[in-house]
Amino acid sequence: MGHEARIQKLRELMTEKKLDAVLIPSFDHSSPNLYYFTEYNDCGPNFHIVTPDDEMLLTWECMKAKKESSVKNCATILHTTISSYLKTRALDDKTIGIDGNIRYSFIHSLRQKLPKIKLIDIQHDMTDIRAIKEPQEIENIRSACLMSDRILKEIREERFPQNEILLKQEIHKKIVNAGAEWSFDTLVAGDENSANIHHLPKNNHFKNIVLIDFGIKNNHYTSDVTRTFILKKDDKMQKAMNALVSLHSRLDDILEPGIKAQDIALFARHHLEMAGYKDTSYSNVHSLGHGVGLKEHEYPIISEKSTHRLEKDMVFTLEPAIYFSGEFGIRLEDTVLMKGTGIKRLSRFPFE
Repeated sequence: MGHEARIQKLRELMTEKKLDAVLIPSFDHSSPNLYYFTEYNDCGPNFHIVTPDDEMLLTWECMKAKKESSVKNCATILHTTISSYLKTRALDDKTIGIDGNIRYSFIHSLRQKLPKIKLIDIQHDMTDIRAIKEPQEIENIRSACLMSDRILKEIREERFPQNEILLKQEIHKKIVNAGAEWSFDTLVAGDENSANIHHLPKNNHFKNIVLIDFGIKNNHYTSDVTRTFILKKDDKMQKAMNALVSLHSRLDDILEPGIKAQDIALFARHHLEMAGYKDTSYSNVHSLGHGVGLKEHEYPIISEKSTHRLEKDMVFTLEPAIYFSGEFGIRLEDTVLMKGTGIKRLSRFPFE
């Protein structure tokens, strides 16, 4: 699905919601929605305006945008403001869909300057469009996952430092040496810290267990993988590891296009409860999984509160976990692709 097809999806959304235009702003960095619909990446400010018969990219560096973006019409933001542009297009009193995941101050200012304008937040609608991945998007994510697998293999085969900060630095070094960049701050949590789902690596030494959660960005698309390594033989840890590996295997059996995300989440929780992990299951603190694409957290969300279904060509994570507060935690996360029948695991490094 090329640029024109993506814009056509936006125009279909405009018709459905009775919108006169769509406005996608970006300020400090290129937003995922702006990049998706323009294929332009810049620190901003940028404004993409789509109408039923035209589109315009207002940007700081117009010459760069004309060369790199898929939008034919570009103009410099230096010579106009977004409110002035909307006035010249007679959109100052129209209904406009806007990516609401931006600065509130911008929306407030726009409404003050254009008091008759009606702004409708369509952030989630655009996220829905992005949820079904195109072949090239899937290939970009797959390549990112392969790089993650190689780094995990190198880490496991080497005598890696048993220190959270040093291991994080080692992973970042390997990502840079692979010609890539990390897509979010790498999490390394050893021993009792592995039970903290948002632990920030510190100058802590560990000896029994370590949880590693990281992602690699490839052509703007990311991987997301978590592995937990048991470093010292421990029956309680190994039993929890086996329960999670068993759950992943069962998810392979039941995931298929059209299945309710809620049903998968409920199944996973019940599976761990039957294994004796009701009070220590991940379901007490986070969802089973989330979409992956231009960002490490996208639609769909796989939780017990989800109301949507998982469809073909969606890419998402499966990350069940077991946490014993004050002792240890084990999380196993793969990035997977929903195929025509069943799923394909894009993360291939084995569980331990």
